[in-house]
Amino acid sequence: MRPPPLRAGPAGRLPALDVARGVAIALVVLHHAVLHLDAAGLLPAWWRAVNGELVLLRMPLFFCVSGVLASSAAGRSWGALVRGRLVTLLWVFVLWSLVRFAVFSAVTPRFQPWETDSLVPLLLAPVRPTTGLWYLYALAVFTVAARALGRRAPWLLVPAALLSVAASELWVRAPYYVWHQMARCFVFFLLGWCLRGLLLRLLTSLGTVPAAVLSAVGAAALVAHGAGGLRAPGAASALSVLAVVCGLAFAVLLARAPGVVGAGAGWLGRRTLPVYLAHELVVGVATSAVVAAAAATGVAPGVATGVAVGAAGGARPWWAPLLWTVLGVVVPLVLHALALRVGARWLYEAPSAVRGAGASARRGAGGAGWEPRGAPGAPGPSGRGTP
Repeated sequence: MRPPPLRAGPAGRLPALDVARGVAIALVVLHHAVLHLDAAGLLPAWWRAVNGELVLLRMPLFFCVSGVLASSAAGRSWGALVRGRLVTLLWVFVLWSLVRFAVFSAVTPRFQPWETDSLVPLLLAPVRPTTGLWYLYALAVFTVAARALGRRAPWLLVPAALLSVAASELWVRAPYYVWHQMARCFVFFLLGWCLRGLLLRLLTSLGTVPAAVLSAVGAAALVAHGAGGLRAPGAASALSVLAVVCGLAFAVLLARAPGVVGAGAGWLGRRTLPVYLAHELVVGVATSAVVAAAAATGVAPGVATGVAVGAAGGARPWWAPLLWTVLGVVVPLVLHALALRVGARWLYEAPSAVRGAGASARRGAGGAGWEPRGAPGAPGPSGRGTP
């Protein structure tokens, strides 16, 4: 018997959409955990292959879901869009770029991202982003582009798809990594923006058996690609589209799962901004601490003990990326809760004075304001809106 459609959750939220974002942010944390552990020599080689295949799903899924959520801005005024979404995106992008530069330069000098090589990348971040927070920058640019196109946005789907294929196949190379990734991912944001209705119907009406079949097909396709198959020109881009559809189907399965699995993934999907902002700091500091402890004594306190012992003995524990992923999710959420408790909401949301200034700059273009608390997926005071 066909299961009943998924109902919207509290405040009109769709559970499967939240679950999809929860899955995407977990994959982002896993990605950076793998990178930092690999830089420290603590990673089995097969993890690199797994992480390499997940590139076909991770950010395409994230941007597709973000496009669905951001499409609510299509009918909003420019003033409301600036005040409700763009100012907060750019605020946290600049603020946390400073935080990342300070932490990675001072605390984890051996495993710092290349964005901290000098002050120049930091100063140029607003116009030439090289930071690991590039998703926020891209989301702001994509939203402005789609909003400016209006009803003409679907016309850009084919050119954006061709650009994505060219970037994925390295037929064209942007001068900077972030621009290259933006070229690859813009089409997925547009798909979410332009096909919002179709995707929401998929998430609400897809049966459990078809969802399970699609999930298995997506997993099999990624495995086949990783094994050396499906390597024709353009195949990676086609696989990314398939992976997004199958990822959404998997989110439907998780949303219907009993117990804490689906509920936990959905809960995480409503709190992606704090995790996205701080997770790489957590895994970077943890990796640096483990290596230092292993070099000194071979033992580190707490949850890092096993990794440190493995590092001291030259072992590469296979479970380390999973442990680091848990830390990269839990610690930022704890820090977020503490920040709200002590009144440091400004770490995750632009202060009202800043949002007001942003709105004033576009007052001539605006009508009624857009209150971010009322729009699903918009950046709210708890930082739950933006992945």
